[in-house]
Amino acid sequence: MANDPMPSEAQLEILDLLWQQQPATVQDLHDRLGARRQVSYNTVLTQLQRMTKAGLVERNTDQRTHTYIAAPRREQIERRLFDRLADTAFGGSTINLALRALGNEKPTPAELDELQQWINRQKK
Repeated sequence: MANDPMPSEAQLEILDLLWQQQPATVQDLHDRLGARRQVSYNTVLTQLQRMTKAGLVERNTDQRTHTYIAAPRREQIERRLFDRLADTAFGGSTINLALRALGNEKPTPAELDELQQWINRQKK
């Protein structure tokens, strides 16, 4: 997994859009990104070209208009980002990272139940 590319913030934004709805054209992604922030069509195209080369997206060239899909699953990227953050900011402790994350919000009763179930599974 050390050779797997780590997406930039801009690339994560594109991946997020693809995970929500794919396949997508450059124009689709440009339009959807434009709802979030100002970005040029060429910037989106350049990012997709870099992402294709890095293996973050796959490009389908069967039709005149190329379409893109996310290559890794969301969970794969989330795990790599989580591990990187734990390693760099929390001394490798995923528990400390999780505790910090949990301390920033007031969880709902359902979230607390889910957390308790996870704790109970870990104790077994």
